[in-house]
Amino acid sequence: MSKNAVARLAVEGMREGETGIAHRIARRALLGAAAGAVLAATVGGTAFAAPRGDRKLALYNPNTDERFDDVYWCDGRYVSSSLQRVDWLMRDYHQDKVVPIDPELIDLLHRVRQTLGTGRPIHILSGYRTAATNRLLRVEGWGPAAHSEHLLAKAADISIEGISLAHLRRAALSLRAGGVGTYRRWDFVHVDVGPVRSW
Repeated sequence: MSKNAVARLAVEGMREGETGIAHRIARRALLGAAAGAVLAATVGGTAFAAPRGDRKLALYNPNTDERFDDVYWCDGRYVSSSLQRVDWLMRDYHQDKVVPIDPELIDLLHRVRQTLGTGRPIHILSGYRTAATNRLLRVEGWGPAAHSEHLLAKAADISIEGISLAHLRRAALSLRAGGVGTYRRWDFVHVDVGPVRSW
């Protein structure tokens, strides 16, 4: 019902002595129109609009000498072929076991690079891990958590050439996107998309 029709109905109602009903109808129509305008503005703005543009990520796995440097998100959706390549690069290379890497982790790695303002690739020292590899690392003295986020494909141990460990840690902590651990002995930072915490 248009605003003009509502106004006419209100006037006619007043002529018939139904002022209370006419006022209620007119008020509801105006509130509805205002809510519709706010929703339209919000949908047309940034709050509900699908993010546009590209997200690009550069990764390097020094254990396998594999690289990924490509767009993984384009015009509001993930690029499935790119995600498959990231899954492979971040696989448990000890077992050659591949699982889908959590897209939130991929986005986090992208945001880390943006925060640092670097075009250099992120070195993936460890991505997804099987339980067998996690046990092996414990035996070898690397000290991984028994219930590590690596087992869920939600974590990565990373470094970036030319970026200090302290700077990388600060960037990861500033995003408050999950866990951040610093391993100075091995010169890498652990990031995950689990609960927010640090060590």
